[in-house]
Amino acid sequence: MDFNAIWQSTLRELQLQMTEATFTTWLQTSAGVGCEDGVLVVEVGSDRAADWVDGRLRPMVERTLARVAPDVAGVRFVARNGAEASEESREDEEEEQVQEQERPFVVPEYDVHEAGWFPVSEYECRFWAPLLGRVGWRVWEIVRKADRRKAKTAWTPAQRWTAPALAEQVPCGRQALIGVSRRVEEGTEGAEFDEGGEWWYHHAGAFDRLVDEGVATVERRGVKRHTTYWISVRIQLGILQPGQVVQLPARLQVQHDRWLEARGFDPRAWDV
Repeated sequence: MDFNAIWQSTLRELQLQMTEATFTTWLQTSAGVGCEDGVLVVEVGSDRAADWVDGRLRPMVERTLARVAPDVAGVRFVARNGAEASEESREDEEEEQVQEQERPFVVPEYDVHEAGWFPVSEYECRFWAPLLGRVGWRVWEIVRKADRRKAKTAWTPAQRWTAPALAEQVPCGRQALIGVSRRVEEGTEGAEFDEGGEWWYHHAGAFDRLVDEGVATVERRGVKRHTTYWISVRIQLGILQPGQVVQLPARLQVQHDRWLEARGFDPRAWDV
């Protein structure tokens, strides 16, 4: 099996699926160097490149590789000549990483009217809606619209909602909003132990998603039929952080990089 030939064929397809800057920076000089347990081993320029490509591009790469070589089980990225790197070069790389971590991130000084740096509804619809999911996105819209104040602040005032009333407006089931907890076996990953001696796993709902992504605060009051939820949401959602971008489908990750590039911002600098 010619490992590099397989990888070069994969690269030609990948180049059509991402921005030129992304391809040139992270993949252009990569090469297929071997196969371990059915997994194609690909060399990239550095440890940082291996981590970046694995974290940001793996789903896209593996889908493309599966079309090119169906018999290959997956891909693993390694740094070129990493095992032979000198102690001095490793120290230099570690020092560079420390400096990079300590360097403050400065948002470019765009004219918000000309460059559109601060996102408008078009950005929110394209990228935040898929991240939050259909129900979460609709909840954010409903609660935001219910804020009748003329002078807005960064967050809406906390508003009282019942799950049935909000679910009717979405529309969705009550559990899609608040999630559901189910009894599971001891040791189930992610399960919690309650005071009654049983293990429970909580399947997240839209409220959990909104809170986790920093879009809303949700306070539960009361019990059973008398339960109400006091919800506050952000008026503007802002730019997605790298950890949020990687949750998007690969196609939308590429579109997000292009959105940044179109406004004069290098998406590589956003990986902080």
